[in-house]
Amino acid sequence: MNKIFSKSYLQIPFIAKNQIVLFMYSENIFKMDELTQKVRNVENVKSADLFIPKKISFYIDWLEKVIIDFKKSSKLHLTYQTN
Repeated sequence: MNKIFSKSYLQIPFIAKNQIVLFMYSENIFKMDELTQKVRNVENVKSADLFIPKKISFYIDWLEKVIIDFKKSSKLHLTYQTN
């Protein structure tokens, strides 16, 4: 699955209640539907459900704290892009 979907992961997949949970992103809803169909076609996948949130909230204070904490990590490598 990593070979096929890793470029679309929004976060690292995890296992919950005997299921592999994938949080993925795409450019638009139609490509998300295509991704879901690809998941369904993977060998040994019994079913795949697509859930598209209407709204995602990021709390700025929390987000800033997390970024500061992650910048302290010796394992995390951040890159900055300027145009």
